[in-house]
Amino acid sequence: MSVMDLFSLKGKNALVIGGSKGLGEGITKGLVDAGAVAVVSSRNQADCDKAAKEIMEKTGGVCYGISGDISTKEGVDTLVNKVIEKLGHIDILVNSAGVNVRKPAIEYTVEDWDKVQDVQLKGVFLSCQAVGKHMIEKGIKGKIINISSINARVVARPNIVSYVAAKGAVMQMTKALAVEWAQYGINVNAVAPGFFETAMTKVLFEDPATREEMFRHIPMKRFGNADSGDLAGMVVYFASDASDYTTGQIIYIDGGYTSI
Repeated sequence: MSVMDLFSLKGKNALVIGGSKGLGEGITKGLVDAGAVAVVSSRNQADCDKAAKEIMEKTGGVCYGISGDISTKEGVDTLVNKVIEKLGHIDILVNSAGVNVRKPAIEYTVEDWDKVQDVQLKGVFLSCQAVGKHMIEKGIKGKIINISSINARVVARPNIVSYVAAKGAVMQMTKALAVEWAQYGINVNAVAPGFFETAMTKVLFEDPATREEMFRHIPMKRFGNADSGDLAGMVVYFASDASDYTTGQIIYIDGGYTSI
C-alpha cells in the first residue's frame, strides 16, 4: 500500500456531529474530499441539508444531512440509528458540536453551565458511547476524533468557564476511551484547535485591539481557516489507516500558540 493510499477514506462512512457550520463543515468537506461518504448533523435539518449540498458541490462526493440533538441519550440514540439505517455502518465519528455561554463565572446560572456541558461534554460522551458500541458489536476498526480546544490547556480568554471545563474533560475522556477500546481496534484521538474564524468566534475577532493582542501570541501571525486544510488535514489523518498505531493523542492546531 502506498503512502497516499494510507490516507484514502474510500469505502468509509463518517458521521460529523456539529458538521453543518464552522469547523465541522470544513472537517466534513475534508473527509468527503478524501473519499468518505459523510453525514453532517446538527439540530436544524435545514442547516444540515444546506451544508451537505454545498459540500457535495465543492467535492463531487457524497454527503447527507441528518438532524439530531446530542444533549440527551434519546437524541443521540435516535441520530445514530438513523445514520446506520442510511449508511449501513459507521467507520468514523467526529464530535465537533459547539456551544458557549460567555459571562463572568460569578454570574453563571445552573442553566448556563448545563447548556454548555450537555453538548460539549455529555453529548460527546454519549456519541462516543453509542457509536463505539456499534463499532464493537460489528467488529469495525473505527476511528473516533473529538474536537477539544487550546483553551483546555491555556485559558486564553475570560468568561468561558463551563466551556474550558468541558474541553479539558474531553481530552481526558479521549485518553480513557483510547485505552479501553484499543483491544477492539478502535482509535480515539482529539484535535485541539487554536483561534479559527467561525460564526461562534466572530464576536472576538471583530475588535481590532483583540485581534492584535491574539496575533502577539500566535507565531504564525494569522488565525486558522476552517475552509482550508488547517484543521481538516489532521482529522483526515486520524480518520485514515495512516493513524492505525496512533491513539489517545491530543494534537494542537494553533499556529504555534501553545509553543510559546
